[in-house]
Amino acid sequence: MAATSCGADTEAAAPAVDLAKLDVGGYATLPRDIGKPKNDVVPRLVEAQRLGNIMPLPVEIDPKFVYQGPATHTFLLPGESHLSPIHRWISEVNFANDAKGFISGFSATAQSSKSPALASTLSSNVLIFPDAKSATDAAANLSRAQFFRDEDFPVEPAKLDAYPAAHVRWQPGMQTLVSWIAKDEFVIVTIAYNAEAKMLGESDLPGLSTLSEKAIAATSTSLEKFEPTPPEKFMETSIDPDGMRSISLRRPEGDSFMNVPGTYDLHGSLNFPTDPVKRKQELTDAGVDRVAYDAGELYRAADAESAQQLKDKSAELTHFFRSTPSPKGLPQATCMEYKGPAEGAIRFYCHVAYDRYYAFMGSEQLLDAQQRISAQYAILANSKSK
Repeated sequence: MAATSCGADTEAAAPAVDLAKLDVGGYATLPRDIGKPKNDVVPRLVEAQRLGNIMPLPVEIDPKFVYQGPATHTFLLPGESHLSPIHRWISEVNFANDAKGFISGFSATAQSSKSPALASTLSSNVLIFPDAKSATDAAANLSRAQFFRDEDFPVEPAKLDAYPAAHVRWQPGMQTLVSWIAKDEFVIVTIAYNAEAKMLGESDLPGLSTLSEKAIAATSTSLEKFEPTPPEKFMETSIDPDGMRSISLRRPEGDSFMNVPGTYDLHGSLNFPTDPVKRKQELTDAGVDRVAYDAGELYRAADAESAQQLKDKSAELTHFFRSTPSPKGLPQATCMEYKGPAEGAIRFYCHVAYDRYYAFMGSEQLLDAQQRISAQYAILANSKSK
């Protein structure tokens, strides 16, 4: 079977692709049926993703929070609370008992710079509960959490003037302010930290208090747009309401599940790039409305031309990237090797556009990255031929 990228300009420019000759390794090349939830874990994940679509980004709360670290864990799930960004500062060792009824949640975290020694950090977290009483009880219980290094740096009670109902604790020696407040069936957990003030031995309690109040206000407003799914209807949840997962390459076992597969709107997808401001402009320019995360990333743009432009923009070489060969039989794809200093960065990346879709894959092995992008291209082409 031969395929070309659709659209008048891209079709004329791109050579035909013989799908049968692509090297896809052991990856699937056909769209899949995601099916219905088989347990209540998956609906909890979908609920967290829905929450991520409406929560404000830290940079929207305060424009100085421009940097989102790579591989930030955004999901808050029962049994996995220890994985969340919250636990960089506090340890909720009794979470299961203190947060009875907890359904799922989402965490949005960013810094004011790439340098941890000088950066301020804002982590805005929302936990979903079945009802307002459960949320109110959990906010009080969770506020007893143990702080990082509290044996050396004591923790004391504090308050937020704008939110007298909030449970607030302040760790002067670490310049960390944490608040817990219930809003309807949600608990908003806000963590504000100033590394520079800590290093200088100064106190930024007024500034961190103001920042926390801004975060709570913005998050509370956003939550007014969110209607939780009743737990009794979880098994009716659509895992793939817009079909993006069905045409995305499935993540293989052994890959990182720091953030589980799922789909987001444009706003929700901005929780993941390290530079959300720049990425927002690129995605907006391309008319992106949905993004699927699985073995890689799949973006749905306004049209074929927009998808190609987004691919070209995303695949631009910088001084940290070196060009590597395109996959066998798929010269439309652009592959590169990362040579920069970022800790935990993936080594090889491949990009391709097909019709109104742009896909991006990463792997520690070049051949695997090439096979993944080839398989994703084949899935998109085969979905059009059905």
